[in-house]
Amino acid sequence: MMHYTPQAKTLALLPKFTATLSFMGSTFIFQDVALHKRSSHRVYDRLVFGLSCSDMVASIVNILSTWPMPEGTPGVFLASGTTQTCTTQGFFAELGNMATPLYNASLCLYYLLLFRQGWTEDMIRTRAEPIMHIMPTTLAFTISILGIPFKLYNNSGWLCWIAAYPGGCQQTGTCTRGEYADMFRWIHYAIIWSAISFVTAGMYAIYRKVKTEEANINSRRLPYDQDADDIVRRNKKARKVAIQAALFIGALYLTWVFTTVSSNLVRQCLIIFALILPLNSPA
Repeated sequence: MMHYTPQAKTLALLPKFTATLSFMGSTFIFQDVALHKRSSHRVYDRLVFGLSCSDMVASIVNILSTWPMPEGTPGVFLASGTTQTCTTQGFFAELGNMATPLYNASLCLYYLLLFRQGWTEDMIRTRAEPIMHIMPTTLAFTISILGIPFKLYNNSGWLCWIAAYPGGCQQTGTCTRGEYADMFRWIHYAIIWSAISFVTAGMYAIYRKVKTEEANINSRRLPYDQDADDIVRRNKKARKVAIQAALFIGALYLTWVFTTVSSNLVRQCLIIFALILPLNSPA
């Protein structure tokens, strides 16, 4: 009987619980948009719908955790699949986890056009919305599909994703699968961090726009016209925008700082990776 370490058991079981929470949140948003037929009215709802779909895909993959890995994989608890099931899991893991932050960037672009540029809903729908959907889906599908001929999807610790096989083979040049795994991982994270950087800059630009507009309004008002309560109310609006932007950006950084570090640099941090990544949800 094969012996499994506490870390191996934790890596197999922990994502099933955290990813279930993410899946429930995304499912709630999905049904809220779909059942209430709001997706046909606002660009925002359609973007959130796409974001929820991509996160649901990633959540299902994370719930499976080690199950799709080839049965008998050394040191992997609950591995019950084959090379084919592992490849399938890796494809959808890359698809969902790539599309989710890119849809966050599309959502940020929507906010920028609406609040900073002053575009109307109709202008966004006709001029920008197609790009907002094409960009995340095209990039995610392209990278995910490329992983199949390059045999990138293998045991990455707690699920099948981009990894060389067997482990450590790149140092000896003996890889039978995933020879270019490191290169594709860096491409993966370069795309994701480009999206996060765009979101960070975009949210800051929106906050500065709100702050500047409020300052201009206050400067145009005569001293005796300025009611103390009105000034407080305007300052609260700026603070509210700042808090919402910080929460939006903070959720992305919380997810991807830990996952980038733990998956690329420190193997001992895999448990943090398995804990944080499955919690990524638009809810």
